[in-house]
Amino acid sequence: MLPVQIIATVFLAAAVSAGSVLPRQIAGGAACNIARLQIVSALRQTGNSVADIQDQTVAQEAQAGLDQASDGISQIAQAIIAGEAPPQDGRDLTEAGLAATTQALAGGDTSDPAVVAAQQSIQQAAEAGADVVAEC
Repeated sequence: MLPVQIIATVFLAAAVSAGSVLPRQIAGGAACNIARLQIVSALRQTGNSVADIQDQTVAQEAQAGLDQASDGISQIAQAIIAGEAPPQDGRDLTEAGLAATTQALAGGDTSDPAVVAAQQSIQQAAEAGADVVAEC
């Protein structure tokens, strides 16, 4: 997962960045930045829960999806820092990672509290991702 410091740097750089990218894509306003923080926070919560899942197959598959989503967010963050529009590839990778994590967790044993917690937080991440798309 991305450390909070990197995300904060991205938002600071986006706020002071000047370039040909639409301001909505860089700074995005308060709603956009809140959604960005929410998806990162929800992914971190999901990762913490995934680490506690008893079924290692489910945990590994869910972690692979989280890694994919994190890679997509990294691509987006790098573009924002560079003053460029977030790449569609980054958005697609993030979306695919969220879907892969959700699918992996759907196969988990819901008597495991870590599975239930991870399912809840990945849903929050997906909702925040939808907000990012709508607001940014």
